Amino acid sequence: MENNNKHSSAASSLRMNKKQMWLVGIGSTILLAIIVTLSVLFGLTVTDRGNLLSDSENAYQRSYYGLVVNLVDIENDLAKVRVMTGDKVIKDSFYKIESNCQIASTHLAVLSINSSSMESLAMFFNQLGGYSGHLINNLDSGKKLTTSNIETLTKLWDVSKEYGKALNGMQAHMADGYSFSESLGEIDDQFGMIFDGMNESAIEYPSLIYDGPFSDGVIDRDPKGTVGEELSEAQARELLPKYLQGYDIAEVADVVENNNRIPSFVYSVILKGERTVTVQIAKKGGMLLMLDLFHEVYEPVLTVEQCKVIASQYCESIGLKDMTAVWVNNNSSNVYVNMCYEQNGVILYPDMLKLKISLDTGEVIGYEGLNYAFNHTKRDNLTAKVSLDEAVLNASAILEDIEARLVVIPINVTSEKLCYELVGEFNGEKYFVYVDAMTGKEIKVLRMIDSNQGDLLM
Repeated sequence: MENNNKHSSAASSLRMNKKQMWLVGIGSTILLAIIVTLSVLFGLTVTDRGNLLSDSENAYQRSYYGLVVNLVDIENDLAKVRVMTGDKVIKDSFYKIESNCQIASTHLAVLSINSSSMESLAMFFNQLGGYSGHLINNLDSGKKLTTSNIETLTKLWDVSKEYGKALNGMQAHMADGYSFSESLGEIDDQFGMIFDGMNESAIEYPSLIYDGPFSDGVIDRDPKGTVGEELSEAQARELLPKYLQGYDIAEVADVVENNNRIPSFVYSVILKGERTVTVQIAKKGGMLLMLDLFHEVYEPVLTVEQCKVIASQYCESIGLKDMTAVWVNNNSSNVYVNMCYEQNGVILYPDMLKLKISLDTGEVIGYEGLNYAFNHTKRDNLTAKVSLDEAVLNASAILEDIEARLVVIPINVTSEKLCYELVGEFNGEKYFVYVDAMTGKEIKVLRMIDSNQGDLLM
C-alpha cells in the first residue's frame, strides 16, 4: 500500500506541475511553430475575427492544440528517459508520459474522424501509457531499465516524432482558413489526409498489449452496434443522467456535433465540485461511445473484485446485457476492466467495452465503447467442429493447468474466427494459446509478462 500511495502522490505532484508549467522543457523546432500558432490564435480570439468562430470550431481547435502540446511533451520525455540513470527522474518522466497519454486520448476523442490512422494514434496513446505504468511498477520493485526496454522506448520515440510531424503539418492549412467543424469526416478532409498518408510510411512499433487479449479489436467500415432512431441533440442530452449515474450534474458547458464514422454529440459536462467530464453519445440510438473524467486517487480502498462488480452493474444499468469481464488491470489508483459480450457461452472479443473504475470512490471515470459500437451483432455458427480435447492436443504439450473456453477473436480489419482460448502455465509464466475451432490449427500465442502484475501481454 505504501508504494501505491507514493505512486499516486507522485503522479498528483507531476500533474499539478504540468498545469502550472505546461511548456517548460520542450526543446525542438516544433515548439517554435506551436508558440507562433498559439500566439496567432490568441490574437484572433481578442479581435472581431474571433467572434466568427463557432462554439464547435473553438472546441475542435482547443483539442487540436492540446493534442499537439501533449504529443510534443511525450516526444521530449521519451527522448530524455533513454539517457537518464537516476530512478527518480526516470519515474517522473514515465508519470508525465502516462498522464499526457491519458489527456491526449481525451482530445483525440473530440477529433475522431474517418481515418484508420487516427485509430492507430489512439492505440499508440493507450499502449504507451500502459507501458509507462508497467515500467514504473518495475522501478518500484527495484528493477532497472533493460537494453530491451531502451530499444522499445526508442521505437516508440520514433513513432511519436512521426505523429508529431503529421499534426504539426496541419498548421499551414489552418493558417489558410481550414475549419475543423466544416471538414471533419469529409472524404477530402485535410486533417484526415495527413494521417491517411502515414499509412504509406509503414510506421512500425512494438506489438504491446496492456489491457488484455485483443483489446484493440476490429473496427469494421460500417458500425453494426448502433441501432435505433436518429436522436436530436436535445434527445441525446437527456441521456446524460443515465450515463453519469451517481454524479451531480451542474451544467452542460459545451457540445460538439461530430459527423464522423459514428455521428455523435460530444458533451463537456461540469459536475458539482468543479470537475469536468467528457461524454460522447451516438446520434443513432443514443449509445454511449466514450466517457472520460480525470480523478486523482490518494487512498485506494476497493478490491479488484469489487471493481469488476461495479463495471458489470454499470453495463447493466445502461442497457448492455450479457457482458462478461475478460481482463482486469490494477495500476494501484484505478482498475481497468474489459467487458465482452457473451453469446451462448462464447466470449466475443470484438464486442469489447473498456471501463475505468476509481479505487477510492468506485466511480466509473472512464468508458470506451467504439469496438462494441462497430462490431456488436448476433453471430451465426458458433459451433466448433474440433473438440476441446483435440484442441488441447494440438496446442503445446508442455503447458500445465490449462483453462479453456470458446471465443471469437479478430483476425484483421474485416474478419474474425471462432477459437479455443487455452490459458496455461510453463515454468511459472502464463500463456494464451488460440486454436482454430474449425480446423484445430494454432493461430496465435500470447505470453504474459510479469504475471504477478497481470498487466502486460506480448
